[in-house]
Amino acid sequence: MTRPGLFALGMSLYGVFYALPLVPGLIQRRIFDTLTGHHPVGLNVWSLIGLWFAAQIAPLVAYYFAVWTFQTFTTLSRVMVRTNLLGWLMFARGPRRPKGTAGESLSRFRDDVNETLSFMEGWADTFGQALFAVLALAIMWRIDSLVTVAVIAPMLLVVVITQRITAGIHKYSRVAREAEARVTSFVGEMFTAVQAIRVAAAEPRVLGRLEALNDVRRRTAVRYRIYVTLLDTFGVGTSNLALGLVLLLAASAMRDGRFTVGDFTLFAAYVGAATSAPRWLGRLLARKRTADVAFMRISTLLGDAPDAMITAAAPTAPRVIMETPRLETLEVRGLTSLHTTSGLGVHDIDFTLRRGQVTIVTGRVGSGKSTLLKAVVGLLPIEAGEIAWNGTPVDDPATFMTPPRCAYTAQTPRLFTESLSENILMGLDAPASSLDQAVRLAVLEDDVERLGEGLETKVGTRGVTLSGGQVQRAAAARMFARAPELLVFDDASSALDVRTEHTFWQRLFESGGHTCLAVSHRLEAYRHAHEILVLDQGRVAARGSLRDLLRDSPLFREIWHEIVHASAQAQEPVG
Repeated sequence: MTRPGLFALGMSLYGVFYALPLVPGLIQRRIFDTLTGHHPVGLNVWSLIGLWFAAQIAPLVAYYFAVWTFQTFTTLSRVMVRTNLLGWLMFARGPRRPKGTAGESLSRFRDDVNETLSFMEGWADTFGQALFAVLALAIMWRIDSLVTVAVIAPMLLVVVITQRITAGIHKYSRVAREAEARVTSFVGEMFTAVQAIRVAAAEPRVLGRLEALNDVRRRTAVRYRIYVTLLDTFGVGTSNLALGLVLLLAASAMRDGRFTVGDFTLFAAYVGAATSAPRWLGRLLARKRTADVAFMRISTLLGDAPDAMITAAAPTAPRVIMETPRLETLEVRGLTSLHTTSGLGVHDIDFTLRRGQVTIVTGRVGSGKSTLLKAVVGLLPIEAGEIAWNGTPVDDPATFMTPPRCAYTAQTPRLFTESLSENILMGLDAPASSLDQAVRLAVLEDDVERLGEGLETKVGTRGVTLSGGQVQRAAAARMFARAPELLVFDDASSALDVRTEHTFWQRLFESGGHTCLAVSHRLEAYRHAHEILVLDQGRVAARGSLRDLLRDSPLFREIWHEIVHASAQAQEPVG
């Protein structure tokens, strides 16, 4: 539990708030008994009325402080839990990749955290109602045990029915949450794929799919609300039943002189709130069911995180970049990394990359090129093998292979809905000269000049206002801006035209001192490579310089000729 002291204070204040209404009932009883002559002389009626008004105001004061305390607790708890979740995903050791779509992850951060803490909020009301019920029943029992039994019996019935109803609540809360996450995810994907939808003239089908998902969400939400409404309706009906039984039994007791008018007013004042306690307990049980589902979804998002991490007082700390000697050699020995779903990946990969050298990884589609790079930088788990930096084994590539040691650009880079400069720097405190140098190395300066606001141009969701080549070069500039010891990029020039690609590689090598591990299928990259690794079905089928491979590797010759042919076709003028 987060902040237990604040939670305990809030619970205590809610207990005071719910218990204080007992006092007006006792005063009210005294007033009516005094008026009817069934009570010894003491305070006069007007004094009792004054006390009654004071007792009515006191709960409002207690309620103010109770709400303030508990709202502070839940707000701070939400911030802490979400900070812990984000901290684990970003800073914990090993590869961190949220399961499911971005929409599902957002639903877990937003809705499931809220649902879990709503269960904690429910404890306050349930505790207060239970405290009131216990004290009220004790007072009523001392007045007349038989009439009190008429109050208790319907309460027991509520407990039995509640157990049945909460089972349905548990079932449909899970289904409703999953349906809501699917709608959220689909809407997010729909907005980021507007151009693709319009080009395919798929607007009616996409909207039809959204309508179908919304229909499923509506049906499950309605069923969930039906169960919750049944729980509340049954509780209210039980309160009315208890009050009716009190009326019947009280009439008989008043005829016998065992029950006064003051006793009756006290019972009438207490019955509604006392019989509500099982209903509040049922609500708490229902919330627990939905909280269990929410907590399960949060745990799924975090994967192997310990449950205690979610409510840890100190979140997972950012990765501390220790001072590291400059890269002299990067050695990969026996590296094996497999995808858990398909079992495909790379097996027993060996290579050595020395400072200032360029190693190009190539091969046919599905040969394991991207998997190899992701394993080296820690984005995928390693089943076997070792990565060594200057001869020292790297025990956790995910935390080690980060700037300023290493910078990575994915095959499909991600940009944010911010300015181009913010996408390149991403919070990096760098001088303008470093930004300009990164833009130049990425061959992006001409494009920046043509943009309406230069580097301050907003690129839109995922860089939608930029071309594919501009997105790739913006991501490359992000990598260059960090001046890392090792550049790792996955087909970073695949969307570039021949002229721009030639300039990209030329500037990279003319700047000197860059150590690169890259996936590429471009002739320009092959010509500048010190070593080329040819992958086939996840293994190194051949390695060497361009000249060696053209002489000794049939597979590479096939790849080379296919690329040369495709390049020649791309340069032919359109008739």
